[in-house]
Amino acid sequence: MNKEDLLFLVLSVVLSTGRNITSKKTAKTNDKKADFFFCQTALFGTGTLILLLYVLSAPTKISTITYIYGIIYGILLILSQWMFTIALKTGNTSVCSVVYSLGFILPTLSGSLFWNESFTLLNGVGVALAIFIIVFSAQTKSKEKEMKKSFIPFIIMAMLSSGGLGIMQKVQGTSSAHNEKSAFLLTGFALAFVVSSVAYLRCGEKSKYALKTATAPIFAGFCFGGANLFNTILAGEMNSAVFFPLQNISTNLLTTLFGLIVFKEKLSPKTITVLFLSIFVILLFSI
Repeated sequence: MNKEDLLFLVLSVVLSTGRNITSKKTAKTNDKKADFFFCQTALFGTGTLILLLYVLSAPTKISTITYIYGIIYGILLILSQWMFTIALKTGNTSVCSVVYSLGFILPTLSGSLFWNESFTLLNGVGVALAIFIIVFSAQTKSKEKEMKKSFIPFIIMAMLSSGGLGIMQKVQGTSSAHNEKSAFLLTGFALAFVVSSVAYLRCGEKSKYALKTATAPIFAGFCFGGANLFNTILAGEMNSAVFFPLQNISTNLLTTLFGLIVFKEKLSPKTITVLFLSIFVILLFSI
């Protein structure tokens, strides 16, 4: 891993953590459908604006294939966000979170299956440990609402869509149009913004949010747009069996540390175990 890739990875992890934290805060206050769609509109709208400014700063000719990839990416963005939210309404929160997180497995394996990338024994051990950490950290003794089987199709769709995002980042990053990453992402975010806006308008009710008070989803959109840009760059340059698990575990680790330091969350034995295992996995993928 060269210095530029390392810098982009750090920025991706920091921005992804920022998005996770602000998204959690927003989710707790979304009392009705209009609130959810307004927040999604603000999130995708901010991401679209950030990417538009980036595209305009270095205008270039955009190929047809970039628009096609971007539309597919936008559809996957919408599916991953909306299906996950629907699943949370009737499913166990911990189960939904762990299944959604496991989406990283798809782009991780895609490198060796479709791009002839190496997949070593250390990579296999790292992926297995990453899966264990995610499953282990999701287990809780707290009593949550009983799971209903109706949530299963939605969370599986969310997981597959999340994995599809990583695969599309790899597809675009290794294509002949790999220099058009920002336009690719802009197309996807713009589509998600338009669809979310239409969905909000069709709700027939007003959200309690306003642009002046929707700071959390706006900040989440800034982080989401930036993280997607860095992820797409890295997906085209790094080995999939290294990048996707490393980015996922590093983000989970930083999010946990942020919760401990800023929100004064308790450091339980399980949290300590997850922290040390996460650090070990990061070191393993850095070899």
